[in-house]
Amino acid sequence: MPLRSALDLLPRARAAGHAVGAFSIHSPEMVEAVFDAAEAAAAPVILQVGRRAVRNSGVEQCCAWVRQRASRSAVPACLHLDHALDFDAVVRGLRAGCTSVMYDGAELPLAENARRTAEIVRLAHAAGVPVEAEVGRVGGVEDDISVEEAEARLAGPEACARFVAETGCDSLAPAVGSVHGLGSGVPRLRIDLLRRIAAVVPLPLVLHGGSGLDGAQMRAAIGAGVAKVNIDTELRRAFVAGLREGLEAHGPTDDPALALAAGTAAVRAQVAARIADFGAAGQA
Repeated sequence: MPLRSALDLLPRARAAGHAVGAFSIHSPEMVEAVFDAAEAAAAPVILQVGRRAVRNSGVEQCCAWVRQRASRSAVPACLHLDHALDFDAVVRGLRAGCTSVMYDGAELPLAENARRTAEIVRLAHAAGVPVEAEVGRVGGVEDDISVEEAEARLAGPEACARFVAETGCDSLAPAVGSVHGLGSGVPRLRIDLLRRIAAVVPLPLVLHGGSGLDGAQMRAAIGAGVAKVNIDTELRRAFVAGLREGLEAHGPTDDPALALAAGTAAVRAQVAARIADFGAAGQA
């Protein structure tokens, strides 16, 4: 079916009390795995193209993988450009067919973040595409974004409400204690803060840094207003681990399909587990 806008998926998810998994893809095999898991669970899904994938393969190529597979998908899917840092990156994503974009101005002062986000909103809305924005700084590492945990700034409810009013963004990713990447410990989300933000921000909320979070924290965050959860690192690790296992299981071989099939299966299993955590099964 045709790609869907995030506006078709996220408000419904927040109202219904589930979240849509936003899974970062880095290869055609990962795209196939995400769609296979979503179709098996009858779940809506978001496939994300982040800065690492853009650097390695180009936004046009990554988006082409998703568009091709979406054309035969049995579930609604959105193609999301993640962590775009400037106007030009957003333009390239829109031209490549993204049906949702995220502008990341979180490292800027709040007023400048709001000003630039508002510019991106005007651009994307003119193309009929919704915009996700970020307030506060999420700790850890993802897509070349590094922030010392001690420097990570949590988002305040009042700042979030003002930011949404000034920018016209369509969804908001507030910093509430999650971390990009996978560290040595399990992050502890500020569910109380999420609830306070949700009380003054009527938009779907987005949780960045979902990798490594346990199911209980996921469910609590969703109950507090989160409608989209980003998963990247754990999928990359699953894919690479699957490749290694596939090579070891088949011994000396010159057939890359054997290793790729194992990597694809590992990602498929991880996505299926997260869809269950998000309560998204049967919501397509």
